[in-house]
Amino acid sequence: MNDKSLIYISIFKRKGGEGLNTKVINNNNKNCYIHLLNELRENEKPLIVYYKNTLNYFILTNFRIINCYSGNQCIINLNDIIEVQLALKEEFNDRVMDKEKFTRLKIKTKSNDYFILNLEEGKPYQGLYQVLHFIVMNN
Repeated sequence: MNDKSLIYISIFKRKGGEGLNTKVINNNNKNCYIHLLNELRENEKPLIVYYKNTLNYFILTNFRIINCYSGNQCIINLNDIIEVQLALKEEFNDRVMDKEKFTRLKIKTKSNDYFILNLEEGKPYQGLYQVLHFIVMNN
């Protein structure tokens, strides 16, 4: 798989950006997330992390997404993602009507499985949506 890490980070920064709990991983902040990064494979690079607490986090790496919501973890290989969309049903069910307040994206994989990603609202959400859309378009 071609490493598109720099492209992912560039899209994230250009179309959205960091937030209070969502950061691009670099040498200066990597140690803050070491407990999460222990799960990564040998050649896997962490790119962007949303960390609310130990039960709610999201990690985008050069190979996978690791998403944990209320302690339930799912791992999605980037090359398996075939569709990304706003999780409108989930947002509307929680009476979230303002798109600037959206926090969830719905991912579909090649095996027709659906996953809900929980992210930080605002710029981080917008940036990650665009990164995932780029991944879908290039799979």
